[in-house]
Amino acid sequence: MEFFDCNVRIGPVSQPPPVTTPSTCAEIIQQLTEANITKALVYHSWAKEWSPAAGNDKLLEEIADYEQLYPCFVALPAATGETLSPRKLTTLAKQLHGAVRLYPRTHGFALTRWSCGELLATLAADEVPLLVDSSETNWRDIQQLLVEHPTLPVIVLGAGYRVDRYVFPLWEQHDNLYLEHNTYKPFWGIEDVCQRFGAQRLIFGTNFPEYTLGSAISPLVYSQLPIADRQCIAADNLRRLLGLEGN
Repeated sequence: MEFFDCNVRIGPVSQPPPVTTPSTCAEIIQQLTEANITKALVYHSWAKEWSPAAGNDKLLEEIADYEQLYPCFVALPAATGETLSPRKLTTLAKQLHGAVRLYPRTHGFALTRWSCGELLATLAADEVPLLVDSSETNWRDIQQLLVEHPTLPVIVLGAGYRVDRYVFPLWEQHDNLYLEHNTYKPFWGIEDVCQRFGAQRLIFGTNFPEYTLGSAISPLVYSQLPIADRQCIAADNLRRLLGLEGN
């Protein structure tokens, strides 16, 4: 199978782990290649921990020579003018087959219309994928987001194994909700989702280098899914959302 990772970080972090982890593009790509991950959607640590604007600029600088890396920009609500305008950011993401990532809790805003409605509406108009970690928001705001912006692909990251009672009702009502598969690990969970809702609902992501690559790859490789469904989750779903069909 070919793998396309939706959740990879580059750049140094303020509180590094006790063991050395890769942070440069060259180091990241070496590890991804060894795991047969041929493409990745990446964000820069600066954009989360320091400045989204500076981090996004640094991201573009660092991935410029690596065609297998696609940008995931970190955005803020438009009102404060701290980052590119929603239109400029969305246009750039669309041109580069990238996506946008939000940290509402970390950066001090809400995933709601009154807080970042202009940004959300602009992303939805161009169908640019939006990534948000489940720890950064709540399911009530995610539900409202799905209702208000049905053309916006929303990829929820880091959801644990006990989210079915939230996610299943939402999947019954909304086609634009996706779940990173990495931390969703109920017994036969991936197989159950594919049987109930289809393989298009799950996106391959590793949260590398925070997590090891094998912990994301193994549940998919050793699942009981047909190879077509496994490949759908491993790469095809993200490729489609980023407008990269055939690449």
